[in-house]
Amino acid sequence: MNLEIILLRHGIAENRAKDGTDYNRKLTREGKDKLKKRLPHLKNLITYKDQVEIWSSPLLRAKETAEILAESVHTDKIFYYDFIGEGDFDNFLMSVVREKEEKTIFVVGHEPYLGEWVYELTDQSIGFKKGAAAAFTVKLYDNRTPETEDMIEEASYSWYLTSKEMEKTVKKKDKE
Repeated sequence: MNLEIILLRHGIAENRAKDGTDYNRKLTREGKDKLKKRLPHLKNLITYKDQVEIWSSPLLRAKETAEILAESVHTDKIFYYDFIGEGDFDNFLMSVVREKEEKTIFVVGHEPYLGEWVYELTDQSIGFKKGAAAAFTVKLYDNRTPETEDMIEEASYSWYLTSKEMEKTVKKKDKE
C-alpha cells in the first residue's frame, strides 16, 4: 500500500506571541496572505485528491496553516498531534504504519523536525523555508505491524517547492 506524505512548514509567523510563549505565535497577515494565494495550487500536485487528511502540530501557527490548507485542498479532515510539534519521528512513523488505505497526508510542522524526518525517511537533506512543501511516496509492507522493525518498504522523494515556487509552477501550467 502506498501513501503520499507531504510535509509542509507553517507560514510566516510573528517573532513573539503576546504571552511570550512559542506555542501561541500566530501567523502574520503576510504569512496568511501568502499561504492563501499559494497553497490552493498544491491540489493539482497531489495523488489522492479525494482522500486527503491533514495532520498538524497543535502550535498556533501550524494550526492556522492547517486551516488555510484545508480550505485550499477541500478537506475537513484535520487532526492535531503533539508528536508533530515535538518532532517525535517514532510516533509519526507508528501513526503512518497504522494507515489502512491509500491517501494523501499533509503534515504541517516545524523546522528542524521536518528536515530531520526527511532524512530519516530518505537519507536526503532538505531544509524547509516557511510555507515550503516536500512530497514523498511511502510504500508500506502489506504485513506490517507497529512491532515489526521494517515497517516501511520504501520512501521515495517526489518534489520540493518553496512557497514562491508553488506560484511559479501554477503560472507555467496556466500558460500551457
